[in-house]
Amino acid sequence: MNVILDLIGSAMIASLLILMMITFQYQLRDTAERTLYAMHMIDHMDQAATKLNNVIALAGIGMPADSAVVTAGTNRMVFRSYWDWENNQLTPAPHSLEVKIVDTGTEYGKALTIVQDGVPLSNLGYIFWIDEIRFQYYNKFDMATTTARQVRAAEIFLTFRRNSPMGDNPSIRAKVQQKCYLMNTYMRGA
Repeated sequence: MNVILDLIGSAMIASLLILMMITFQYQLRDTAERTLYAMHMIDHMDQAATKLNNVIALAGIGMPADSAVVTAGTNRMVFRSYWDWENNQLTPAPHSLEVKIVDTGTEYGKALTIVQDGVPLSNLGYIFWIDEIRFQYYNKFDMATTTARQVRAAEIFLTFRRNSPMGDNPSIRAKVQQKCYLMNTYMRGA
């Protein structure tokens, strides 16, 4: 009888240990998924900020400083430059670039589009998972301005939204704030 009780006790202890190991494995997997998710989101935000900075930094190449920015709106920016972002070279004709948000109608939600002469750029084209964008503009003396011809820098507030890796959790929002200088117009003064 003692042997049977020992066997039943051993089986119960073994099953509890196995259950603990299974629970530990699931927790480890969930933690790894969350870490990978956060890493991917931070990398995506860094790439989006870098792309925006690269585009805005080259605004106004070859243009007079007071005519580089065409529209300085709170949720979109239009500027001109002789730099062709599609072919990565200077051209004899000026190009118009627009930075704005559009709804993609997909799981990616809204996307930040960078459009050159009415055509989305293929190499910079879309930056997904954007929930909101807001621009604040500054003049040569770092004073806030709303006049397009005085713009020499733009502070960009981006809000990214991603669905949580855990299906029942609310979506995750992350905010990035960066200041981009329109280097060519900034150096020309005005």
